[in-house]
Amino acid sequence: MSPGGRYPTLQAPANVRAGQGARAAPARHDSARSARARGAACAAALAALLLSAPGRADESRAARRAVAARERGFPYTMVEVSSGVMTLPGADVCPVSPSPSACEQGETSVSLGIHNLYRWRDIGFGAGIFWAATLTSDAARGARSLGRDHARSYFMLDGLFRYYAFRIRKSEWWAGATIGGVVVNDSWSVDADRNPYSDTAYVGPRAATIGTEGVAAGLAFGGDWAFADNWSVGSHIRYSSWFLPEQRKVSPTGDRASLSERVDMFNIGVLIAYRLAL
Repeated sequence: MSPGGRYPTLQAPANVRAGQGARAAPARHDSARSARARGAACAAALAALLLSAPGRADESRAARRAVAARERGFPYTMVEVSSGVMTLPGADVCPVSPSPSACEQGETSVSLGIHNLYRWRDIGFGAGIFWAATLTSDAARGARSLGRDHARSYFMLDGLFRYYAFRIRKSEWWAGATIGGVVVNDSWSVDADRNPYSDTAYVGPRAATIGTEGVAAGLAFGGDWAFADNWSVGSHIRYSSWFLPEQRKVSPTGDRASLSERVDMFNIGVLIAYRLAL
């Protein structure tokens, strides 16, 4: 027997000999919990890695396929967004009357387009839309107190064909043709339409609008540079001849459509495209 206890020194429990008593057990529990926490964190990290690996693999595989399709002539699709400036240099814009003295020569607008193309080797074809709006509005006939203004917008829906004639490393140059339809919208509004007296919404449009429909056909030239596996940037120049009705439409307020007969359109802009291999 030891002098201060009931047990012999050699037969005392290990925790008693160490002088720890009942406080040693919680330490073992804490270390076990820490080990389990570290194991759970490692498992979560491993699961996240395994889940993200297929996504990265799919993304890299799609990028490799896009590069291979472009370099080897395999089929792929391409979505192209363009922005630029459209001009009608020789158009007689006559929003007031058909009298030559009331006409303005030429028109310049901001344009935006989006096209979807199918590409196979050196041939590309597809369809898209093209939209443009005047930079400023002009005055319209009527009492000065009404504050009447006139504005124009343009909408084209066309099909296109391209032939990619030259390729220098990551750059390509093409020539093509377009054919489709065009709509010229003329809108007249008064100051009360643009700056209403109250927030009350009345039934009916807030402007008098007429649309002039016609056929459009033209040529286009451009090029692009592939700055990434799926992406490219470039520019284009586009010419189109619009064939509009000879007789100008007349609105209920007595205003006439701005354009008629044949109109020449030029457009220059920049574009960005995204490729996806089939």
